[in-house]
Amino acid sequence: MTKTSIKLLLAAGISLAAVTAHAAAPATRQPAADSSLTPEGITLQPLGKAQGFDLGKQTAAFLAREQVAYADARGMTLYTYAKDEPGKSNCDGECAATFKPLLAAANAKPSGIWSVIARADGAKQWALGGKPLYTYIKDVDPGSIAGNSPARSGAARIDGAGKPVGGGVRGAGGRGVVDAPMPENWAAALAFPVSNLKAPDGINAREVPDANAIVLVNYKNQTLYTFDGDPNRDQKTAGLWTPASAPQFADAVGDFNFVLRADGIKQWTYKGKGLYTYANDFSPDDAYGIGADKQFKVAAVVDYYLPAGVTLYNTPGQGKVWATTTGKTLYKRDGFILQSGGGHSLRRGQPQRPAVGRDIGTNALCDADCAKVWHPYLAPADAQPRGFWSVLTRADGAKQWAYQGYALWTYDGDKKPGDMNGNDSFQYAFADTPAMVNDTQKKMIDLGTPTDGTPALYWAIAIP
Repeated sequence: MTKTSIKLLLAAGISLAAVTAHAAAPATRQPAADSSLTPEGITLQPLGKAQGFDLGKQTAAFLAREQVAYADARGMTLYTYAKDEPGKSNCDGECAATFKPLLAAANAKPSGIWSVIARADGAKQWALGGKPLYTYIKDVDPGSIAGNSPARSGAARIDGAGKPVGGGVRGAGGRGVVDAPMPENWAAALAFPVSNLKAPDGINAREVPDANAIVLVNYKNQTLYTFDGDPNRDQKTAGLWTPASAPQFADAVGDFNFVLRADGIKQWTYKGKGLYTYANDFSPDDAYGIGADKQFKVAAVVDYYLPAGVTLYNTPGQGKVWATTTGKTLYKRDGFILQSGGGHSLRRGQPQRPAVGRDIGTNALCDADCAKVWHPYLAPADAQPRGFWSVLTRADGAKQWAYQGYALWTYDGDKKPGDMNGNDSFQYAFADTPAMVNDTQKKMIDLGTPTDGTPALYWAIAIP
């Protein structure tokens, strides 16, 4: 039978943020050159189901990012070896054939906690906090740990080793699979959760995407900020900035101390600066205090990498979105299953699903009319993957920026900074062949990640 694909491009209306775009404003802290969590060629990957292989409504809407690992340029998890010595690798021969040393380029430069060591054979190897780093030969997909690929929890597909995995109804084939244990003396190198932070009870560090950093938070997971001035002379903080109070008998811990304020509050300090919360941060992921007052800075433990030419914009309807420094909103091409909750109705739409973004890649299935108004956000020819940012090669050889797996695009329909007129533009795609009597699944257009429901492609704002 002949299959005909019906493609309907529907604009789902202009969002509140697009209507009130005049309120949009840049809100990005540009990380210091030496403060980024990762050097060039080192990336970050959420582990396990947070990769988004499973598209069922019970999982796609709640992709907990419980662990984020350091990874190589391909997204393969990095490991440390307990038998190594500081600055020296003891993994050679058969060991190095299973756990391959993460080799550094000849011009690699040490930065912060990152260093370059010399192996016995003279090769250069990356080390994190003095611990040499390796990839594991049994990891075949980004987000894998100890050889356990997250692709097993999704629909039937071929994994990075060419083996069939997953299956069942929206990933049901992955249930009940027993994970292989971590090989003895090996551990994944994790960027999050932070393991070496000496902090008092009630203060922790967590990812705050809107700050593009791992940030100090209080017991309510509210973002904390530092104040550059004297805490005893912060009269203008009233109503917006609230001092982070310490218990009466609290003691100093690591970089945390306290100050006894003139108003009687015992206030926590971090590296000598008073800590505060901001009244307009309503959810744990908010960081609207950035840019609200020059004397207040988000209390970042470490910054994520940010390419030149990219910023975050504050928008009244959608929070912070990625944009170019000239104000053009950046978009991603995403996949959606119409019968599934999938997270699309969440406050900021579907969560990041790197596996879906990688499967779609640079091929947005954009017809001639579509390609006239949607344009790839190109990267410099010498750009390198770093942090959550990767570099994809297009069919014509040009380089395109991708964030957390998704290739990034701009839209000609956006006329001024803050416009998001391309958001939620859907392209429904399905076969017009009726279902078979034996309920054989209709053949759908390939969205990359296998689906078992009516699929759609859509344009969505790129969020941090």
